Amino acid sequence: MTSHDRFEVSQHFDAALAERYERRIRMFCPSYDALHEMIGALFSRLPKDASILSAGAGTGAEVIRLGMRSPSWRFVAADISPDMLHVCRERVEGQRMSGRVEYFHGRLRDYCPPLPFDAATSIFVSHFILSREERMAHFQAIADSLKPGGLLVFGDLYGDRHSVNFAHLLASWLDGYAAHGVLEMELNKDREHIEHDIAFIPESELLDLLERSGFSRPIRFYQTFLFGAWVGYKL
Repeated sequence: MTSHDRFEVSQHFDAALAERYERRIRMFCPSYDALHEMIGALFSRLPKDASILSAGAGTGAEVIRLGMRSPSWRFVAADISPDMLHVCRERVEGQRMSGRVEYFHGRLRDYCPPLPFDAATSIFVSHFILSREERMAHFQAIADSLKPGGLLVFGDLYGDRHSVNFAHLLASWLDGYAAHGVLEMELNKDREHIEHDIAFIPESELLDLLERSGFSRPIRFYQTFLFGAWVGYKL
């Protein structure tokens, strides 16, 4: 993740938001749980002793869901928000997984793993990185942390803002979100956040960034409104 003049990720994802993130993300992304089921299936052929990097771990959804799937997998949860990592740690402890999870607070490019990972996730993270160069650096840092052939599953908001399809999906997405009884003031705040703080780019440009970062051409396996998720391998 990165920041710019109007938006600092580590401040946006503060203690108050961290505590209610799990509820809000399901309002924003109605198939959030289905996505994690699919991630588990994509990781099902990893070694029994696999190590997995959660790049932008947030409140620990991937770590916990994957950890419950295989009791011998080990994880590193990395995030620049200390508040999100705090919630992640509490949730991990609640699942009695503490001995299998390590934590890194900071930017991924500053993390040096002792050994390369078998797989990594980056779920709803890089769309906050407005600079294309820094976005590619995020994926390069993941690639540098993986074994050759290591698996990456990533999800982002994406799309061409100037297309008719984008406008239709955006309107439908926000209508669905508003149907949860969101107050107009909060809805307007969220609209502004989406308008100014999300780096939407077309899928072709996003996949080009991944290839330039050292991955095979990813395949999209998931779509919900403007949320997409892809799977690729480190070359």
